[in-house]
Amino acid sequence: MTSATTAGGYRVAPDRLDTAAGELDTRAGALAAAKTALDGENVPAAAFGGVSASSPAAASYQRMIKELAGRLGDQVTRARTIQSGLGACATGYRRADVQVAAMYRALLPEDPLPSAGSASGASGRTGAWAGAIADNRTKVADALTAERNVLTQLKADHADAGALARSQHRISLYEDILANDRQILRFDPAGTGRIAELVGQLRPGTRNVGLFVPGINTSFDNFQDYADLGKSLTGADPTGRTAMVVWADGEFPQGLGLDAASATMAQKMAPDLKAFGDELQQQIHANAGDGVIVTGVPHSYGGDVMGTAETLGLKVDRMLYVEGAGMGHGVWSPADLPASQAGIQRFSMTAPLDPIETVQGNTRALEWVSNFGHGADPDTFPGVTQLETGRDASGAQQWGYESHSGVLKPGSDSWNNIYQVITGGATTPEGSFQPRGIGEALVEGINQQQVIPRLESPL
Repeated sequence: MTSATTAGGYRVAPDRLDTAAGELDTRAGALAAAKTALDGENVPAAAFGGVSASSPAAASYQRMIKELAGRLGDQVTRARTIQSGLGACATGYRRADVQVAAMYRALLPEDPLPSAGSASGASGRTGAWAGAIADNRTKVADALTAERNVLTQLKADHADAGALARSQHRISLYEDILANDRQILRFDPAGTGRIAELVGQLRPGTRNVGLFVPGINTSFDNFQDYADLGKSLTGADPTGRTAMVVWADGEFPQGLGLDAASATMAQKMAPDLKAFGDELQQQIHANAGDGVIVTGVPHSYGGDVMGTAETLGLKVDRMLYVEGAGMGHGVWSPADLPASQAGIQRFSMTAPLDPIETVQGNTRALEWVSNFGHGADPDTFPGVTQLETGRDASGAQQWGYESHSGVLKPGSDSWNNIYQVITGGATTPEGSFQPRGIGEALVEGINQQQVIPRLESPL
C-alpha cells in the first residue's frame, strides 16, 4: 500500500489501498457465508445416541456453534470496518492530490497547449472547464467510496442480481474515470446519475466538435457505451482535430412507459442543454478559436431533448438525428424553429423497421391536446438529408429492434456516416443499399413502402 522513497518517507498508492479493500471485501463475504451456515445449524438431542448424557452434550455443542458464529460475526464487522477505512483513505489521498495540484496550477501560468497529435488528458485543459474537471474528479472519488460501501451492504443483505450489477457498473465507471484521468464536465450520482464528458481536446487546430445526446434508459449503467462511442469517433481522426462531448446531464425516461411517450423530461432537460451549448461555444472560442464546426448528434429520445433545446436557440452548425424520436415536441416545420436555427445543415438516419418508426411523426394530433409526442419525423422534415444505415461491422443488414442502438457501433455503415457528418466528409445517402438475398430485399421493400403511415396533419 506504500513504498519507500529515497528521502526516507513513503509514497501512498491509492490503487493498492483499493485492492486491499477489495480483498477484505472478498474475505468478509466468505466469513459472512460461514456465519450464516453456523447460524442455521441445529443439533437435535438424539444426535449423540439418545443416551442420558446426549441432551447436555447437544446443548454444549449448540453453545459452541453459537459462540463460534458470534466470533465470526465480530470478524466480519472488523473486516468491513477496515475495508471502509481503506476506501476512505484512498479517497482522501486522491482528494489531496487534486487539491495540491490545483494549488500549484494557480501559481503557474496557463498550461501549455499540446501538439495536435497528443493524447487527451490534463495537459489540454484550459479555461473554466479545468476547474470543473478537477472538482468533479473529487466528486467521483467520493462517489466511489460511497458506492463500494453500498455494494458491501447489498452483498450483506443478499440483494438481487440486478441491484448488485447496477452497483458494480457504477464502481467500474468511477474507477475508469479516475484511472484514465477523464474529463468530466458534469457529475451527479443521485438517482440514475447525471454526467457529461469531453472526449478529446479543445485547442488550436481543433476543427470538429460533436455534441451527442442519448435517449431512453440512459443511466450510469450504460454511459460507458456512449463514452466509448465518443472515443471511437475522436480516435478515427488521424489529425487529432475532432472532439466529442457526451451529454447525459439530465433525467432520462427509463423503459418504454408514459415517460418515454411524453415530452416532459425533454422539456426539463432542454434549458440545461441550451445553457451547456452556450458554455461549449465559449470554451471553443477561448481554446480553439474560430472556424470550429459543432454538430449535434441526438439519438432516439435525445432528438426531442435537442429539438426542444433548438427552440430555445441551441447553437450548432449541423444536426444529425440518429434513430430520432422526432424534431422536438411542437416542431412540425422550419417555421416552428427560431430564426437562429436557419442555415443549419440537417441529416437523419433510421434503420428499416426500427420500432422508433411508430412514433416518428405520428403524434401531431396528440400534441394539440397533450404533452405526448416528439414532433415531426426527422427523416421527412424539410431540408433534411436522409442517410443510409446499411450494414453492421459483420456485413449484416441493420434492421429491426437491435438496429436502434446497433447503428452507433464502430465498423457499421451508420457509424461511418456519423463520423463523416461530424468531420464534413462524404456521406452515403438513403437508397444506396444493395440487398443480398430474399430476406434483405424483403426488409428493404417493406421499409420503402412505409408500412407505418405518417400523420402529417392534425385529425
